[in-house]
Amino acid sequence: MLQHPGGKQWAMLVYLCMAWGFAFLLIAIALKSFPPLTLVFLRLIVGASILYTLMHWQGLSLPRELRWWSYFAVLSILGNLLPFLLISSAQVHIASGQVGLLMALMPISTMVLAHFFVAHERLTARRITGVIAGFVGVMILVGSDVVSGLGRVSLVAQLAVVTATFCYAVNTVYAKRLPPISGLVMATGSLIVSTVIILPVTLLIDQPWQLQVSAGSWAAVLALGLFSTGLATWVYFVVVSDCGPNFLSLSNYIIPALSFAAGAILLGESVNPSQFIGMFAICSGIAITRPKKLTIAL
Repeated sequence: MLQHPGGKQWAMLVYLCMAWGFAFLLIAIALKSFPPLTLVFLRLIVGASILYTLMHWQGLSLPRELRWWSYFAVLSILGNLLPFLLISSAQVHIASGQVGLLMALMPISTMVLAHFFVAHERLTARRITGVIAGFVGVMILVGSDVVSGLGRVSLVAQLAVVTATFCYAVNTVYAKRLPPISGLVMATGSLIVSTVIILPVTLLIDQPWQLQVSAGSWAAVLALGLFSTGLATWVYFVVVSDCGPNFLSLSNYIIPALSFAAGAILLGESVNPSQFIGMFAICSGIAITRPKKLTIAL
């Protein structure tokens, strides 16, 4: 049974928005020294190491049953390996603004999949209206230049990001259908399996010991592994378990909204009236998709 999101769940969702929103910048910095495959391996091993340490500190252990490791394998492929590789490779060819816009397709995919595979997540006119409003708001926020660039020279990279969003949507629904288990254990297991799978491929193809790496790229990889991979994966599974896939997918609307607000308030960036319309559409979409009796419990 899904919970109504309380203050804790909204705080976790905001953390995910911050961690994933800044991930695009960190990836861009890390790609100056690391090829995409090595970058993905490093963020995974950093994230897995952090969570394994936290798991033991809390007195938890990984399951011994083979079925759980098969679950972890699916989660690692759909939630880590495929989307990480697709997004990192795509960012070599397209701007982060396009990536952010295309990632906003995730709530649409998630809503459709959840309707068929997750109880209490049925498609309703209210939800459909909210998701469409949110996506339109993202389109307005990112601007006409990004939107007009879709479908042109970098079509393959754009399709890679769309595929990544679908992987995330499927993974979110799959995670919700698994038997109950600690979110920390699930996150740790999935990251460990991802690391083991990608390690031999990375060593064979990239030969990372030959790379010349800057201090900035190392710092970006460590931050990416700690905040945007390790801790974010843990929070991700907790939010999915508590509130379901559709609530989690709202992060793809909140990320560009937070980016806009931070730029306007903290950096004094100029804003266009249309961007306020985009913000209003995003906020309206989020409000519409939530249950009418929703209260935010602190």
